[in-house]
Amino acid sequence: MTRYGGPEVMRYADLPDPSPGRGEVLVSVKAASVNPLDYKIRRGDFRIVTGGRFPKVLGADFAGVVATCGPGASGPRPGDAVYGAIPLHLRRPGAHAELLRVEARRVRPIPPELSFVEAASLPVAALTALNGLRRCGDLSGRSVLVNGATGGVGHFAVQIAKARGAVVSAACRARNAGLAKELGADAVVDYAAQYPARAGSVYDVVFDAHGGLGFRMAAWILAPRGVYATTLPTPGVLLHLLWRKAAGGRRIAAANMRARPEDYAELERLIKDGAVRPVVGATFDLAEASRAFSALESGGARGKTVIRMD
Repeated sequence: MTRYGGPEVMRYADLPDPSPGRGEVLVSVKAASVNPLDYKIRRGDFRIVTGGRFPKVLGADFAGVVATCGPGASGPRPGDAVYGAIPLHLRRPGAHAELLRVEARRVRPIPPELSFVEAASLPVAALTALNGLRRCGDLSGRSVLVNGATGGVGHFAVQIAKARGAVVSAACRARNAGLAKELGADAVVDYAAQYPARAGSVYDVVFDAHGGLGFRMAAWILAPRGVYATTLPTPGVLLHLLWRKAAGGRRIAAANMRARPEDYAELERLIKDGAVRPVVGATFDLAEASRAFSALESGGARGKTVIRMD
């Protein structure tokens, strides 16, 4: 991106090759996914944090092969197939590039069950779903509604909730009902025809992967001691969260990404056991990155949107 704005500020161009520093590796990127945070950064939503120096390379999730290792880098070696995510708020170039400089502690071996494209779809979305549902407590036998159930975070949330023994209802577009069922949903709510909060059912957990439901609306369908988990914890939601902790009753949980080694290990176990599989709805070449952003911003994406570097 050459400045803050819409897809028109994105360019396909050459930058100098990065070199790994101490404790870092240089990854030859094969695939990188696009997350809502990417286009929000491009729009300038977080410019106080991301600063005014351009050009900026976006992208947190990546999968590729270790090219070289910097001094003091332990763990991955040249030739290893790895995946992971980098924090974009540190003002360093992101993963939408052929080469990525990243701390060695942030890379993981790619599970043998996954391709580069599938591995690149995992970290931000899957770890967000994993942490958000963890904060909802024991899900065994409980009723869970996932709003935005076939999107990037939502399709992982459906599978993880099901793996934890929940009875899962999926709120999505009618055309995605078949996918929701394939992912393990026990019931499907068409939120275009019937908004989830007016469906008449009551749930122990409402996981708002889309972020647009809001606590006030979710409270209508939450059990008396139910939990509302949202991927968009606005200041108002956070204030509600603190108040609810003190007052008891219905709770609010912030569903944000947590990327500890034990989180990756849990996710990889779910993949190995066949309980979780990534769904890649669309892929684009690196030269078409602006189209990938537009596709995600338009809404209604199935699974993850991934950029290929090959």
